[in-house]
Amino acid sequence: MSEKTFEKSIKELVLDKIKKGEVKMRPKAHFILKTILALSVAVVLVLFVLYLTSFISFSFKAGGIGVLPGFGSRGLGSLFSAMPWPLILIAAVLIFVLEILVRRFAFSYRQPILYSVLAIVLVVSLGSFAVNKTYLHPALFQRAQENRLPLAGGLYRDFGLPKSQDMNRGIVSEITESGFYFKANGEALNVIVSAETRFPKGAGIKEGELVMVLGERKGDTIQAFGISKINDDFNFFRGDRSTSTEPRHMLMPFRRPAPLEK
Repeated sequence: MSEKTFEKSIKELVLDKIKKGEVKMRPKAHFILKTILALSVAVVLVLFVLYLTSFISFSFKAGGIGVLPGFGSRGLGSLFSAMPWPLILIAAVLIFVLEILVRRFAFSYRQPILYSVLAIVLVVSLGSFAVNKTYLHPALFQRAQENRLPLAGGLYRDFGLPKSQDMNRGIVSEITESGFYFKANGEALNVIVSAETRFPKGAGIKEGELVMVLGERKGDTIQAFGISKINDDFNFFRGDRSTSTEPRHMLMPFRRPAPLEK
């Protein structure tokens, strides 16, 4: 069958279906409205995905979770358990839905699906990076602390908090001969430092600094496996800090005590 004969057959088939009422003609406005609706939904999804992914990145940095890989395999296991999996799953589902919407448009219809997926991931990554350069999340965090954020307040008040007793984030309040005391989640905990304790960012721990402590907790005492400083760039925990502008003591490497006797 020649190409012209094939095109004629298709044309006749379509006309025949139209005559029989099997195919209904729709006005041009119908397709324009569908396109506008699809674009609107896509824009809303992009903005929401950017919010979620930037919040996840924000919580990793500000919550101290990002320092856990420095503790080796044990830190990686703790990182896995501390990751906000529900938020990550929601973001992944929304990206999948966004991919379905994008495939409806002519500019991506004939492109391999891998290209559009990579393009979406790239846009989301760059957008999240840009959002985290603003004060959006720090401002919302501050409002949540003041109970002035009704909808997402709980999300920001609990962001990045360790869900295991082996992980504790807090402010160093006093350096002791065996380690230090620090305030974590409203508790005063005694951290015991031994020769085996890991310090990925150095052992120069000062009073008033924000730290992540990884180790076995018994009561209000933690036998530290690893201790790392957390960069508090936005001064989130200023209310828990010491009022003194200069630290009185510092935990230095040579001051590490021997392991406690059993």
